[in-house]
Amino acid sequence: MATYKGIQGYSVQKLATDPTVEDTVGQLWYNSTSGKFKISTEGAGAWSSGGALGTARYMVEATGTQGAAIIMGGNPGAKDIVEKYDGTTWTEVNDLIQGRRNAASAGTQTAAMLFGGEGPAVPAGANLSESYDGTSWTEGANLTAVQQKWWGVGITTAAFGFGGLTTGPGAVSTITQTWNGTSWVADTSLTTDRYWNAGSGTSTAALCFGGLTSAPTARDETEIWNGSTWSEVNDLNTARWGLSGAGTTTSAIAIAGTPPAEGPSILAITEKYDGTSWTEVGDLGSARYSAGSAGTAALGLYAGGYFTSAFTATEEWNDPVYTIKTVTVS
Repeated sequence: MATYKGIQGYSVQKLATDPTVEDTVGQLWYNSTSGKFKISTEGAGAWSSGGALGTARYMVEATGTQGAAIIMGGNPGAKDIVEKYDGTTWTEVNDLIQGRRNAASAGTQTAAMLFGGEGPAVPAGANLSESYDGTSWTEGANLTAVQQKWWGVGITTAAFGFGGLTTGPGAVSTITQTWNGTSWVADTSLTTDRYWNAGSGTSTAALCFGGLTSAPTARDETEIWNGSTWSEVNDLNTARWGLSGAGTTTSAIAIAGTPPAEGPSILAITEKYDGTSWTEVGDLGSARYSAGSAGTAALGLYAGGYFTSAFTATEEWNDPVYTIKTVTVS
């Protein structure tokens, strides 16, 4: 009779306790304490409920990590409210200098930036830039051009914004702007104009994906930034705008959105990028768009958003999900 060693070329280990699941994916062993064969598996990622925001909002920006995020501004009313997350609870902290929505953000919970956006006090789109030191907000140098409904990545000494709308009616933008810690500089344009787009990465290695054209048509195009030029890579599976993103250029997630009109088509889908292509993975618990996102493609955060009304809901993404399973035989 064939043996496992004969087929696979190695013996099954006998262990008194189960090993760390993340380090043993695909491995089979015999647990001598339970008298069971075990195997470690890597499953698909999933969203789970987190702590609710103190203030419901959408067209909002977030940055940081899953367990230490900060969320800023938003609608309705171009809010100046800022909240921070400890992995369980959102707590309100000092307000923005200028309340706004549809801005872009970068940084961490204790060193964040918010730039661009719009609101009643800045109806045509702001060129404002503010930075947060973990306690209070300070106004910095203005953007080179007003931008709203765009996306930002990076840190407070090296931030990067791309896409969006400029001041003119229907002026969909290919503009990118880089922050060097002191001032904003106009940088190389995107290859495709878009607003309400999303992205991931840093100021020298970023992705831009999704968005809306002036037609209006939802975009599925993805572009990659190498620090000097943009080039198109594989498209999203589902074209959409009002989506959010997190991660890097080799491991990113694109979250929710709407393709291309509001209403029944609001999406809950999540797609994951592996550096080459996008794959649809686990859905959000609640479909919505224009929410704040933070974290990574493995440990993501999605808070607020809109679908018929503003949300307070926070969802946390965990990918992959590791499990030790007992092997059953008959």
